[in-house]
Amino acid sequence: MTNKILTQGAITGLISSVYMAILYAAGMDTFSNWMLSALLYPIIIGLVCFFTAGLKKEFPTEPFNFKQTFIAILSMMMVATLINTAWNIVLFNVIDTSLAKELSERILEQTAETMEKWGAPEAAMKETLKEMRDLPSQFKPLAQLLAWLKGGLFMAILSLVCAAFIRRKESNNPFLNA
Repeated sequence: MTNKILTQGAITGLISSVYMAILYAAGMDTFSNWMLSALLYPIIIGLVCFFTAGLKKEFPTEPFNFKQTFIAILSMMMVATLINTAWNIVLFNVIDTSLAKELSERILEQTAETMEKWGAPEAAMKETLKEMRDLPSQFKPLAQLLAWLKGGLFMAILSLVCAAFIRRKESNNPFLNA
């Protein structure tokens, strides 16, 4: 089952990487659209939950209690996001080295526009944008790997929630177990 978990995590990672490659190929307006980028998370969660439910059917003798389901989901998510992180490292540091700067500028523009729409004070806008000036450094390999590790906590929380719904529920009803 471990091989299946790793394989399905890798498939999820490849699908998410292809999704991001399509956004990149569609142009900077599409790639910098935060809603399209944020759609990556439901895609990963959905695929991992789908694959985990499939594992329950494929391995009917396994208990798939809360702990085992949690470990399966978290493992798939960590593998998937590691592959996606590797893709991002290659994209930002090998394929298109100017992308980090260009994307950072877009993010700063979008942040300023949003803050203006919400009526943020000028001083708060300047301070926020000043703090974000170091944004391109977040696309360097070490920073991305550290972000992946820190994201592990978020993935663990998501895995806990998903495992609560997907785990195989044990029946205490003696009539059903007969």
